[in-house]
Amino acid sequence: MSRPTDRLPYTPPSDQQAAGGTPPERPRLWPVVATAAVLGLALAFVWSNPKDAEQQREQRATERRTAAKDRKSFVESEIITVGKAKADIRADWQWEEDRVTITLSPDLSGPSNYVSISAQKEADSQEIMPRFPLPLVVAVTLPIEDPPQAITFRVALGDEDWKKGDRAPSRLLRLSPEGALTDVNTGKKLPTRFS
Repeated sequence: MSRPTDRLPYTPPSDQQAAGGTPPERPRLWPVVATAAVLGLALAFVWSNPKDAEQQREQRATERRTAAKDRKSFVESEIITVGKAKADIRADWQWEEDRVTITLSPDLSGPSNYVSISAQKEADSQEIMPRFPLPLVVAVTLPIEDPPQAITFRVALGDEDWKKGDRAPSRLLRLSPEGALTDVNTGKKLPTRFS
């Protein structure tokens, strides 16, 4: 014996739509078209972007060369004293080559047995040679950042009492592209000449 039920037998949706007289809905195409358009624009941007990046680099290089004419190219500060030893500092910016060379040379008025300069990962040092009255000039060459930033470097000088193996007294200095030389520890600005 079968039981009466309130439920109707299951009919699939496609049969229900056909039975109701309405045609089955077609899938909408606009999401597919919109997705294709977005992907097309993204690919066009990716393909054109390297050219734009290269043009921007060239434009920045041109602007840097133009601005280099207004910037100082050569800065010098005489008689940096560390203990009794004295030295001159010179910085030479090669704007076209994106580098700056900082030179430290001992001064005759303050005898030095040792000179050293270091900045970033670059360092150079010399000690007195028996045949030469003073150490040779030391220098570091550093890349110029874009935009140009101040350069922090350390100079160490050993006076006539300095002996091999001794730690030479040093100063931490900051040099800006505008030619300002500052002692980092004291904040004191040191005199410079630039051109």
